[in-house]
Amino acid sequence: MKKSYGLLLMPFVLMFALSCTQGPPVPFPAIDFTVEDIFTGEEIHLEEFQGRPVLLYFFASW
Repeated sequence: MKKSYGLLLMPFVLMFALSCTQGPPVPFPAIDFTVEDIFTGEEIHLEEFQGRPVLLYFFASW
């Protein structure tokens, strides 16, 4: 009997997991900008990461 509950719940768990992988809708795209890679010196454009999550960490030391 317990196995049948697992089979009944599996579609709901799968639907929940798939809905969590999508981020919130973005009302407008981020403005493209360019930074220099500190290790290689190559230019990196934000536009290259379109469709993927990006974490920007701005740090300043005074």
